[in-house]
Amino acid sequence: MTESPGDRADSPIRIGISACLLGKKVRFDGGHKRDDFLVDTFGKFVQWVPVCPEVELGMGTPRDPIRLVQDGNGLRMIQPRSGAEFTGPMQELARKRAKGLEGQDLSGFILKKDSPTCGMERVKVYDKNGSPSRTGVGLFAAALMERLPELPVEEEGRLNDPRLRDNFVERVFAYRRLQSLFSGRWSAGAVVKFHTAHKLMLMAHSPTAYQALGRLVARAGELGREEFRDTYRAEFMKALR
Repeated sequence: MTESPGDRADSPIRIGISACLLGKKVRFDGGHKRDDFLVDTFGKFVQWVPVCPEVELGMGTPRDPIRLVQDGNGLRMIQPRSGAEFTGPMQELARKRAKGLEGQDLSGFILKKDSPTCGMERVKVYDKNGSPSRTGVGLFAAALMERLPELPVEEEGRLNDPRLRDNFVERVFAYRRLQSLFSGRWSAGAVVKFHTAHKLMLMAHSPTAYQALGRLVARAGELGREEFRDTYRAEFMKALR
């Protein structure tokens, strides 16, 4: 049965999240990184979908820490103390998990900063001499953003910045409305109405992007439905970033 926009609007907003941020004791040291704002404030308005790639891979808690290591043009994920390598298994789990989350009706994802699996940016990558540089992306985070490029994604550390936090929340709700628009048998008129309703939001981010999207809407009849939907959705979310 096809979900209608009304059905989606009445269902809870689902946000993926690194499980440790909810207070779950899944960290390598057996602890957690509970974030009070996410749990006590933002959590009142959303339904969390927790993920911990390391535990889901069966690494156990507590466990020896892992790190990303530069190997030529690629990255390896290893446990320095034991020498165990998890690159292939983690990449496979990350791809499967991201694919599964595609069907979970997510409107956003909050990742744990600095994590070799969940870090969105500036994750430590060690060279052959053991010297780190903050140039990496966690293996799960990379798979998630590749699979769902339009999904609003942030790290909990960046959400301490009020501007970044407001932008993330804005993108989550906008993405939700965008998904609702295209979840049923949408019409060109519905897209025009949606685009007009979001004029001020888009203009505040990028007048150029708003105008480009307007030209795309005007050409809706010239494009296939799927091509138009995918292009509009991608460009809309790009404008809000």
